[in-house]
Order: sequence, then C-alpha cells, then structure tokens
Amino acid sequence: MSEAQVSGTHTAHIEWQDQGPLFATQAEATGLTYLRGLISGDIIAPPVAQVLGIEVVKADPGTVQFTMPVKNFFTNHLGLLAGGILSTLIDTALGCSILSAVPEDKDIVTLDLNVDFLRPVRDASGLVTVDAEVVHLGRNRGLASCRVVDSEGKLCAVGKSSCLVRSKQRPATPGTGLLDGAESRR
Repeated sequence: MSEAQVSGTHTAHIEWQDQGPLFATQAEATGLTYLRGLISGDIIAPPVAQVLGIEVVKADPGTVQFTMPVKNFFTNHLGLLAGGILSTLIDTALGCSILSAVPEDKDIVTLDLNVDFLRPVRDASGLVTVDAEVVHLGRNRGLASCRVVDSEGKLCAVGKSSCLVRSKQRPATPGTGLLDGAESRR
C-alpha cells in the first residue's frame, strides 16, 4: 500500500496478487510446507495478509511467528491500532500454528478466538510480533495460544483459539466455481 497526504486528506492504494491454488485443494502439501513456502516467497500469501502486511517469519511444527507493520490508517478514533486489525493478525498466527502440525490431508478453520488486550499499540510502535504455539492437537480440534509484543518487546496482547481440524476440500467442480460437495451446503 502507498499513502499520500493532500491538505489533511489521506489516500491508500491497495494492491495484491492472486494467491493461486488454495492450500485446501493441494492434497500433497502439508501446512508446514505451505508456511515455509510463504517465508521463502515460493507461495503467494492470501490477499488479507498482503493488504495488512502480515508476514510469517518462522514456522516449525506446532509453532509460528508472524509480524505486521503498524500503519496510521490501521488506527481507531483514539489513535491506537484497531483491535479488529490486531485480532486478524492473532487469528492468522494461531490458526497457522495448528496448521503447521496437522497431517497433509487436513486443513483447519477457526472455531473461536479470544484476545486479551493488555497495552495499547500506537502507530509509532512500528512492527508487532506474534509468537503462537499449539497447546493441544486432537483428531478433530486444535487449541493454540499466543503472545503479542510491540517493537520494544512490550507485551501488548495474549490470545487463544480453537480450530476445527478437517479433511481438505477437493478442487472446484469444473464450471461451478464451487468446491466439490459445496452445492449441498448452500
């Protein structure tokens, strides 16, 4: 994104690349190889991560580290990073920590998200970092927790999430634009 200021008016140009085949349709890919592909640049990040500047920095089985720049147009009426923006980063990191630990025939979806905001994050904070790890991984559900720190290493938030661990969807049915079996769920 680029930002320009004209007489107190700000504009932001939003741009992203198509991410290509969805992870959930790639039978041979594990969550860990997907995340490491994001780190190396071999895989294009989902649009939401591109737009917000969310990057995966480290990925090992059951543990990940993500960062996001704090930009002034992410702030609320108090000049603080909006809680929903930070929650999106937290949700991404928590889900990916679980994704990094599931078998190649599985993917995940968030069931719930809980965030405790401990300290305000200002746009001058620069970069926020989330370290997330799996607390429990069962056959159908995973639980993860995380810590969020600002560029000075101060703890800003903690979060936890549970995710449904499910079988990957098959590729789209030709001509429908729907994942195989999606017609029956509409």
